Amino acid sequence: METLRILCFGNTLHSDDGIGSAIALRLQGETLPTGVEIYDVGISGLNALSLFEGCTAVLIVDAADMGLSPGSVRFVSPRDISVDENADHMGGVGYLLQAVNAVTKPSPDIVVLAVQPAVYQRFSPQVSPHIDASLDKIVTTITAYARRHTLVKPERQRYPT
Repeated sequence: METLRILCFGNTLHSDDGIGSAIALRLQGETLPTGVEIYDVGISGLNALSLFEGCTAVLIVDAADMGLSPGSVRFVSPRDISVDENADHMGGVGYLLQAVNAVTKPSPDIVVLAVQPAVYQRFSPQVSPHIDASLDKIVTTITAYARRHTLVKPERQRYPT
């Protein structure tokens, strides 16, 4: 069976960097196709390496400063993520992607959904009002992506234990 894993990264202690956790929480209430798994990986870094095994595709969701309006999203290639980007994530998502490329065979198809933050503020455990207001739109984008990338009918999502 096709499996799409949605890995939501972010540090909930640093304002909009916690966008991944906020998105994962919202996705739990959505009806998603069978074969879609959602993980709130926080700042797991290399500890998330095993989540790239045994699946056909991975969508990484993370905050990234792209110079856009807060809450804007862009699908980007993993090749466009620099190694030192988001160093708070135990080596960063870029470093994790290099590790996946080196050790995960066969490697799943990987796409990154970058979300433009409004604020990065250390030890501020809430996303900004701009990001909070954008969550529904972002979740709609992700659920549409999940439906396009799976071949089975939607049903209530079951979360891995």
